Amino acid sequence: MKKFLASLFGIASVTASAAGMQVITVDEQHIQMGLAEGQVGEYYAIKPAIEIELDASGYKFPAIPGQESNEPNAIQLIIDNEHQFTAYWDPGVTKYTLNKATLVPRYKDFNGFNSGDQFVIAIGALVIDHEKKAQAFKVQWVGMGKVQP
Repeated sequence: MKKFLASLFGIASVTASAAGMQVITVDEQHIQMGLAEGQVGEYYAIKPAIEIELDASGYKFPAIPGQESNEPNAIQLIIDNEHQFTAYWDPGVTKYTLNKATLVPRYKDFNGFNSGDQFVIAIGALVIDHEKKAQAFKVQWVGMGKVQP
């Protein structure tokens, strides 16, 4: 019964807006980091889509050591460990549409959230060292999900 209720809450956090777009809500229930050993956050379950909305309006991001602000500057999306994308976070904005126009591909173009895909969404600070030509992503929140058939 407990697992059934947990799965209902997990699905309930992915909602459809009036326009029909699925919304993934950034929250504590779905976080996949900072948990006790053996614990995992709930997974998101979405339907196939060409875009989703990411809503972090109700989430307070933790401070990042060495950073002036606790506000993120990037969203990372990884699909099936093969496709990696970045969307940039604007100060004061908490809702983002993730689609082909907003996601910058690292290897391959974004082709939507397709049936059977597994995905990871991470939000944090992308720090670029131009002298060393290196970058690091300091994660503040990460969630995982699967696209339903």
